[in-house]
Amino acid sequence: MPLESDPVPGQTSIAAPARILKRDVVVSSAELLALNATPKEIVPAPGAGLALVFEGAVIHKPAGTAYGGIAAGEDLSVKYTNGAGLEVAQCETTGFLDQATDQTRYVRPHTAASLNSALVPTANAALVLHMLVGEITSGDSPLHVRFFFRVVPASGFA
Repeated sequence: MPLESDPVPGQTSIAAPARILKRDVVVSSAELLALNATPKEIVPAPGAGLALVFEGAVIHKPAGTAYGGIAAGEDLSVKYTNGAGLEVAQCETTGFLDQATDQTRYVRPHTAASLNSALVPTANAALVLHMLVGEITSGDSPLHVRFFFRVVPASGFA
């Protein structure tokens, strides 16, 4: 599925690092209930020679039945590729998904406590939403997710 303002596949000299792109995706309640076993792709892999850099996300849960069975550490995670990929952000689900009311969260990219916030982008990898630890058990509200990201060269600049 094309990204908004896709670069030419394989192109390594791009203007996109100066521009933040966005992608909107709806995660259905069925997908959310299975998010630990089946992470949801939010931004597809950009192509050979390119990498995605996560800049942030807005996650909205409309009012509806509160999600149940949320255990300690069972949080939403933004990762490269799949559930085993490098984590770039995390969102606490307690006080968010377990509420029956309208809820919105802004998720920032990870920053290290050491003040060294560098990360090695994973070349040609998708950004996915994953549920850490296990599955939540009930609930019926979809999640509306807006990811902000950049497309950058994965190696040397042309």
